[in-house]
Amino acid sequence: MQYVLERLAAKMRQVDSAPQAADKFHIERFNPDLYGKVLPCLSGDDRNCCIGHSDATGPDGGCLTGEATQRQSREDCLFSSNKGDAHHMARINAHDIANILTHFGNSIKVLSLDCFDTLLWRKTATPEDVFAVLADNPVARSLEITPHQRIIAAAHAYRAKLLENGSSEIDIGDIYRVFRSLSREERELLAEAEIRTEMNICFAFPPYIELIRLAHSRGIKIIVVSDTYLREGELRRLLARHLPEDVMQAITKIYCSVDYGTSKSHALFTSVIKECRVPASQLLHIGDNNIADVQAPRKLGVRTLHFLPFDREVTDFLRLQHAASSLIIFEEAAPKSVMLPCYSPFRAIFSVANLQPYAPETVIGYMSFGPVLYAYARFLMDEVESLEQQGKRVRVFFLLRDAYLLSAACEAYARKPIGKLVRIRKFLAIASSFKTRADVDYYLSRIHPESNNHATAKQLLLPPEVTELLIRIAHQSADPQTAFHQLLRDDDVLQLIFKKSCALRARLKLYLSKELELREGDTVILADIGYCGNTQDYLARTFNEDLNVNILGLYLSAPDKVLRSANSKALITTTSWNYDLLEQCCASKEGELVDYNLNGDPVIENSKISENQYDKVAKVQDECLRFINDARAFFTSSGVTHDYSILQQAAHAALFRHVYMPVEAELDYFKDFQEERLMGPDRKKTIFNLESAWKNVRCLPSPYRLGAYETRSLGLDFTFSWLVQKRFMLDLFPEDMNVLFSPLKISIGSIHESQAFLLRAHHLHGGYFSIMLPCVTKASVKMLLGEHYEWLQIVSIQLVDGAGSVRRNLSSSLELEEINREGEIFRCLSQASVATIHSCDLQKSKAPQYYCMIFRPLVSRSSDLRSGASLSKEN
Repeated sequence: MQYVLERLAAKMRQVDSAPQAADKFHIERFNPDLYGKVLPCLSGDDRNCCIGHSDATGPDGGCLTGEATQRQSREDCLFSSNKGDAHHMARINAHDIANILTHFGNSIKVLSLDCFDTLLWRKTATPEDVFAVLADNPVARSLEITPHQRIIAAAHAYRAKLLENGSSEIDIGDIYRVFRSLSREERELLAEAEIRTEMNICFAFPPYIELIRLAHSRGIKIIVVSDTYLREGELRRLLARHLPEDVMQAITKIYCSVDYGTSKSHALFTSVIKECRVPASQLLHIGDNNIADVQAPRKLGVRTLHFLPFDREVTDFLRLQHAASSLIIFEEAAPKSVMLPCYSPFRAIFSVANLQPYAPETVIGYMSFGPVLYAYARFLMDEVESLEQQGKRVRVFFLLRDAYLLSAACEAYARKPIGKLVRIRKFLAIASSFKTRADVDYYLSRIHPESNNHATAKQLLLPPEVTELLIRIAHQSADPQTAFHQLLRDDDVLQLIFKKSCALRARLKLYLSKELELREGDTVILADIGYCGNTQDYLARTFNEDLNVNILGLYLSAPDKVLRSANSKALITTTSWNYDLLEQCCASKEGELVDYNLNGDPVIENSKISENQYDKVAKVQDECLRFINDARAFFTSSGVTHDYSILQQAAHAALFRHVYMPVEAELDYFKDFQEERLMGPDRKKTIFNLESAWKNVRCLPSPYRLGAYETRSLGLDFTFSWLVQKRFMLDLFPEDMNVLFSPLKISIGSIHESQAFLLRAHHLHGGYFSIMLPCVTKASVKMLLGEHYEWLQIVSIQLVDGAGSVRRNLSSSLELEEINREGEIFRCLSQASVATIHSCDLQKSKAPQYYCMIFRPLVSRSSDLRSGASLSKEN
């Protein structure tokens, strides 16, 4: 290991000594309307991330327009302005297309067009809606493929390909290979179904059809260049379906990024220029993506036009219209998907049971978790019976600590011992799986792309000193996360991982052979709370050949099939995990499993959970088992039976009610509950905190990033808003949540130049507003607070990166002019009152960073604080 440390230290010194490029402040790069999209992350954030191209969720377009596209005004268009700056990116709209060739005269020899959202449009509002159409295809419907599964599969495929060969270019086959539970034939059928779906919903945009005809008549060569996971033959099928025959014949070449292994924003245009055999300046490319279609080719000398299908007002209108389309189900007279029968199979048991005085543990254990565990016991026993009827030798193992109550529930239900409690932890199952580089890549491709680097390194069994060096080196990159993952694949680092994993694997194998007593051909059921079945997945990958058994996972809750182990089933399928409190109530009273010794015996550390919490858990567990015994006795004596589907629905409803609509007794009972991995360094952090909800909501534009339990303290309206946004994945911006805004004039600049802007701060909750400001080396930001406010409260000013991670708190470092400050309260003594954020040293990070300010106006200087005020940039 010492050699590895020395090599990494040398690399660190080499990076530190490398000259840093000067970062000159460019006023023209600041678009004030874009600020407000990046928000500081709170612990437990639930963010949807897309991996791959910026437009990767559809074959060539992930959104109708790019982020910058959404914020452009009509006056920025090429043919309606007199911009003389050669560096100004020319923009066009649909009305300008007919005049393009006239504008460029005879200087263009090759016309290059982007495909999706330029030449081809879709009938759907967004590319993601294509997958909703696909889900209704008979093939996808028979295989139970959902839009969410398809989107997640693409993200996993991009991630895996990037780790495999450094390229994020995948084809449609790569996407469907993520569905490991499907056969090769089924995956091929799905890929073909998706292509046919695209063929059915696409159409050619008429202005570009005429442009192609005009260019062809003038002898201009025409090509199509697309960032897409469709191969050339597949995209050609799609184009041929919708383009007139003469237009299709006029297209001499179709360039697909997946065929060249590189995207438009990287090196695809290098190949295009080379194959076209004309100077780059004689090639004109038109497309809707600011980066891929404009900036990247312009760097190579290609002439570009940025196609803006809509101006800002229309873009925002269509985005809200799309959200409304998802929500009309709530206003339909009797939508079939909503008017489902609601079963309550346990009402009679509540009637005959002695529930008074309704102690909290009774409400939680008997009335809430008890029905869930009864349904799980039925679920597991039915599976065991079915497997045994097939002649299989079934061995059931409940994974401690979390499956302790599941074991007790099944024993109470069956009136006999079921299976065995075993100590196998997800962390150790993963850590023991690293035999080859492919194993490390497999792990990295399945974690969140913005996962904590320290946690990732710990999972790979890297020593802390190696981890710190890797992180320091990675942070010299413009993309520290990707750089860190690449450093993990360094040969010396991998050898260190393999050595430690091999030793752990030997210890774990010894434990398995002693405790499980398996025979060849056994069917092993791993019973657990859930969620993704990683323990099962990695055990199967690591020990499948040694054990020669069939491993089946039976979980209380699990995600869509694409996200969990192939050979697994779940009582309840959900899109996210919100059951931390249930998990704590199902756990045994013991510390965390941290390792196995050389004899294969479990090494368990002392528990950090308080005795008070364990006492409460024990009471809840007793009530759960009391319910199962009562339910079993009642149904037996009354002769009442229930279909499994009824019990399943009742269990899901019970958990849903517990998570999203907890009663006061539950909130009070669980308020001090902790989870060992989330306690924080001072061991004081609880699973939820109602008081923090009030604080956090001042920093967020909507409730969707608050914990489910925490929204309860803000009212069910917040909870339901959280659910609606999450369920329908609504594309809402901060300014959509409330039309109220607050003005803030700023001046950005250095000693040599500065420029003033009048910005909008977006309303959050309770009178608090947020605003994002640019952070550039050698440039300060002056906030002209006195122009609009006499009194205001500034809650925080933080330096954040593009992902929203907080880098530094700057609230105490403001330079004040004609402002009196008392804590968070600021009094502006005159209209000239200014607060300055001085430039930060960004040399250690090449990634874009921003200032995020949360404030509350207390006394306005004038009538500027109003809804719908018209603000414009000032020069």
